[in-house]
Amino acid sequence: MVKLHQLATRVVAFAALTSAAAAQSTLDFEIDAAATQFTYSGSTSLGPIVGNPASFGLSGNTGIRLSGAPGALPFAAELPGTGTAVVAPDINATIPNPLPFLPPLATVSITNLTFSFSSPSALVDGAGNVTLELTTTATSGIFTVAPLAGSQTVTDLSGSQSTPQPFNANISVIGTTTRITGPLNITFQFTDPASGITGTFNLAGAFAAEAIASLETITPVPLDFNFNGICHPGEDGNPDDPNGFRAISDRALDFTAGVPANQISDPFVLQDQAGALDIVHLGNRNAVTNGLWAFEATADGDDIGTQPNWLLDPDQSVPQVTNLATPIPIGSNAEGRVLFQISDGGGSFDVFFSLQSGGSVFGTVSGDDWFNGTFLGRGAVDAAVPSFNLKLEVGTIDLSAAAGDSITAVSFSNSSNANGGVAILAVNVASVGLGTNYCVSNANSSGGSAVMGARGSSIAANNNLTLQASGMPANQFGIFVVAAAQNQIPLGNGFLCITGTIGRYVGPGQIRSTGTTGAFELPIDLQAIPQGGGTAATNPGQTWNFQAWFRDGVGSGSDFTDGISITFQ
Repeated sequence: MVKLHQLATRVVAFAALTSAAAAQSTLDFEIDAAATQFTYSGSTSLGPIVGNPASFGLSGNTGIRLSGAPGALPFAAELPGTGTAVVAPDINATIPNPLPFLPPLATVSITNLTFSFSSPSALVDGAGNVTLELTTTATSGIFTVAPLAGSQTVTDLSGSQSTPQPFNANISVIGTTTRITGPLNITFQFTDPASGITGTFNLAGAFAAEAIASLETITPVPLDFNFNGICHPGEDGNPDDPNGFRAISDRALDFTAGVPANQISDPFVLQDQAGALDIVHLGNRNAVTNGLWAFEATADGDDIGTQPNWLLDPDQSVPQVTNLATPIPIGSNAEGRVLFQISDGGGSFDVFFSLQSGGSVFGTVSGDDWFNGTFLGRGAVDAAVPSFNLKLEVGTIDLSAAAGDSITAVSFSNSSNANGGVAILAVNVASVGLGTNYCVSNANSSGGSAVMGARGSSIAANNNLTLQASGMPANQFGIFVVAAAQNQIPLGNGFLCITGTIGRYVGPGQIRSTGTTGAFELPIDLQAIPQGGGTAATNPGQTWNFQAWFRDGVGSGSDFTDGISITFQ
């Protein structure tokens, strides 16, 4: 089992960083019905509730969103209220009569009950532990009360909610499977409108669910910023500072307390320094809002500032281009993700990715007006007075047709709203991880199982592949091994997952240390795969199987990751 902090080194990789963040989308977790079992109890204004039966299980699914700041721990998790958990069997109970020889005071039943779970975002620590304030909402269910004296009443439970309860969960990973487990207590209060009976149902048990997630490689694009348009510490209240902050319209984001944690922006690297250019501006500050905020000729201390020294030309409506010093490879199923906001009514703009091959990929992203979002905002134009919240949005451009190529430049142009401004805060290139994991990895002395991963390109001619291994004990040595065929042969404390002619990466610099993170990686030459006493070139259509072999201080003294199989194009 790989804890979440070990998952970081293999789920999301950055071009210039070895640490990473968790997957950034909402995952569909399948509830483990065998491991999710509850008992229930309760009390009412007439007496205790006695169940028949007194236990039930959950099946179905629930959405869980994992996110994290790039290259850093801790992560964050939340439940957005998606999915449906199905209760089985139906809940039946009685309120016993104090005189045991008489019929029950009432019978209670809940049939066709389904739940959804929701919680605000909460931090997950390096061991995968998180406390979520969980609210359980009944998405369907019929509550029936039949009192000893009086008429039966039937109530639709749809929309009824439990009180928020702490869910002390653990999130871990086995291969590409993310699992959440923990004790779960749910309390529902009810009132029968006909009889006046009030009471509480208490549901207590163990919850477990898991999701199969595609591994991603996320690479931030280092943009050439052209505008200081986010208010950082010390940049407010000085609208005429010749080197300071300026709004792109009448307001701006408020980062005076630091870069905020937010599921929308967490996957991106944002500028956190005052006095620095922090966005790519597409538009003309002197023309927005019908020219109402045009820079003034002289400093007079009002809300509208003078044209700053760092802005040579206020008209930035022409294409704004970033040329990359180091091309960014495009992996399988890749997409570009743009974090942006648009003032004065919203609109759209174009994004061009120039390719090393000489071609390009083009896409248009659209957004609403930036007003009334979840990020703190500043108003009063360049005076940057605390004001209404603002919105950030993410646009995506499909890059999959260019898999195997590399990005050399990105440009922004053709804003549809000449009366507004566009602020581009960051761009990521995301690709689904390479290969298919197979075979078995036993638990090692780290307490988890070691896992293989890979990033780069499956295009053989690109010769761009980095092998990754994680979940190993810290400060041990290891190597990668490779073969054309798969197997599962007991060896050492684990299994050798390859067979036939086995190559070992033991050349200069290829013997790696797991360091303090229990992980290592190695860029390899696809045209020189070690085989026997020589090397072999990788051809389109060929499959290689990789595995890591590492020292461990228990048992036979060595162990293995699982295997990863990659078919090259």
